[in-house]
Amino acid sequence: MKRESIKQWFSKVFARDINIPKKTFLYLFFSLLAIMLILEALIFNYIKMVRDVGTLSVEGYIFVFTVAISFFISGTLVDFIKNRTRYYNLTLLVCIFGLLMSAISDKIINFIGLLIVLLTIPQLIIVWFTTLVHETNILNRGRISTYLLIPSFNLGFISIIFIVFDFLYIYFGILVFFVFLIIYWYSRSYKYKETEERLKSDKKYLKIIFEKHFFRYSSSFTILSFTLGGLFARYSFDVDFLLFIIVTSLYCIAAGCFFDNLGRKITIVLGILVVSFFLISYGSFENKSVILGMPRKIFLSIHYGFSIGPLILAIFTIAGDFSTERGNLKFRGRINGIFMLLFFLGAIFGFMLSKWIISIPDNEDFISDFPNLLNSYILVILLVWMMGMKEFLVSKEKKWADTLNNLLVFSKTGICLYEHDFEKKGKTEDKEGTIQFDRDLVSGVLSGIITIISEITQSKKQLRKIDKQGVFLLFGYGKYHIVALVATMELPVLFKKLDEFSRDFENKFSNELKTFQGNVSRFVPTKNLIKKYFKQKI
Repeated sequence: MKRESIKQWFSKVFARDINIPKKTFLYLFFSLLAIMLILEALIFNYIKMVRDVGTLSVEGYIFVFTVAISFFISGTLVDFIKNRTRYYNLTLLVCIFGLLMSAISDKIINFIGLLIVLLTIPQLIIVWFTTLVHETNILNRGRISTYLLIPSFNLGFISIIFIVFDFLYIYFGILVFFVFLIIYWYSRSYKYKETEERLKSDKKYLKIIFEKHFFRYSSSFTILSFTLGGLFARYSFDVDFLLFIIVTSLYCIAAGCFFDNLGRKITIVLGILVVSFFLISYGSFENKSVILGMPRKIFLSIHYGFSIGPLILAIFTIAGDFSTERGNLKFRGRINGIFMLLFFLGAIFGFMLSKWIISIPDNEDFISDFPNLLNSYILVILLVWMMGMKEFLVSKEKKWADTLNNLLVFSKTGICLYEHDFEKKGKTEDKEGTIQFDRDLVSGVLSGIITIISEITQSKKQLRKIDKQGVFLLFGYGKYHIVALVATMELPVLFKKLDEFSRDFENKFSNELKTFQGNVSRFVPTKNLIKKYFKQKI
């Protein structure tokens, strides 16, 4: 294979349709790193106390149920917050304060500090999730989530130093505070504020979560977490940490690329087949120290690496897809909250069932093998169940660039500020579907149409599309301008790109738009934004 072909393949698999700004990516990374540091510190601290993850006290059950309910409540709370970056910063400060309190030896203060951390972590995760979804689309969400999760997850293992050496724990809060300062620095230039207009929805929350495909995906993840909980109960978390980290990292990268290139459904089906292989192997070599030529500990490390991280990645990706749909934006936090609630409930009930079976006195062979048999049947049923699911990523989404004809940016008064023809210049014949027009005339007409429709309907909802014989006009809005994209297909990803382009255009030319007096030459640099948002990387 030629060097150029390898480069094109690499770009197509790992970089296609990824155009997230550097500052936005760094903000998302450091805000996730802060969460991972705190979360992994809590997990390591628990492992240190109980010595065995396969053992869970009454307090442990209460802890897990509290976290699960916190996710559900936090999702509802976050949906009412408009300035998400500011809310994240304030919540992280409260969480750091709780960390510092939990380092104090006094039992009451220590308990209050730990409670503060437990109540704020779900809110931080859901705020981060809503920001991630806001900045990604269906074509890049799996890979961007992976590129953020893997380095932050691995760096989060630094927290184990502060847990192993007790006298250093007080400095852990200082470390997280330092990360907070970095987050605050980036939040000065990156802000995520929701608007009332975007969040208007005629859909009801209960109708969304009981919709057929939503129910299928959420129930599937609950079942997968149920099998994971049973795995913890029977085999604990006795793993080789280095191998677990390597396997988790590599498999998550592969899963993220599969999500964006092959599709969500087929990737999850392949993942279920992989998990089934491990479960069946465990059932076949129940009392053996070596499984398929590997020591049991090594085999278990690989199994967990193929299960925990990819399942969380799948939940974030699918929940993001559901909360990107136009009518679901208002419930973005709650959608993630219900997925996380079901994840924890599935894991805890799977854990409890396996522990109960193990505790039955005078275990017969059938009883002791029952968890393995049950999980095998569940995964077979789940595979059949998956086949009827909705596939979010379809082939036409990946070919969005072929649907573009023209883009117009014009003022609210109808003056064309910039126009771009996506067809090749110098062509002798017009491509079918291409529209040739006077840009100033069309800008004025479109501005008039939008104003007239708003007056007639007396609605504050903005016109988003016009469909005429297979040609679509898709609209994006700023405070001082309107963007019209002419395309041959109406695709969700085009609305996402249009909104991102419009937001960036408003920020880049804010002074020019406020003082605009007819000089359109000031908007010539718009061509760089066109290239950024509408040139497909292959």
